[in-house]
Amino acid sequence: MGIFALSSDSRKNKKDMTGTVSDPATRARVQQLHAFLNDCAGSAACEEGDRVRDAMRLLGGSGPDASGPLDMAMLETMLDGGAAVAAAIAIVGRESCFMLSRGSGNVCLASIAPVGAGDDVTAQGPTLALALLAAHVETVLGRLEGGHVGAVAAVQGSAARLH
Repeated sequence: MGIFALSSDSRKNKKDMTGTVSDPATRARVQQLHAFLNDCAGSAACEEGDRVRDAMRLLGGSGPDASGPLDMAMLETMLDGGAAVAAAIAIVGRESCFMLSRGSGNVCLASIAPVGAGDDVTAQGPTLALALLAAHVETVLGRLEGGHVGAVAAVQGSAARLH
């Protein structure tokens, strides 16, 4: 499993944001989503289908606040057909603006510009689907942790780094 390494500014923001989550159910969800990001960081490309299924289960909905409809049967059909990126896009939701990029060595980047937020969220991963899921979950976490969206999550090999 990966480890989160936070820059000093992010440590301060993370502490402040976690401190604002007083509802026990929300706090538990935040912890589960952070664990999911950690799992994404430690995942190989062949595990992307498992991470998409984890995201489906944890988020339970689509869109920036994970409250939109999510057709689980359709997503399973996509995954069975090898369309993990299409399934990740469905989880992100139609109203989200995003950009995907694949570079040399299959290093993939995903950026999401959350609706109503000034900063975008960028994540790096071994596949486009994993990078997109990491950026999306970071966006959802930002909303849950007090509305701060804009940290950069980089999923590199076995470690995730937030700036």
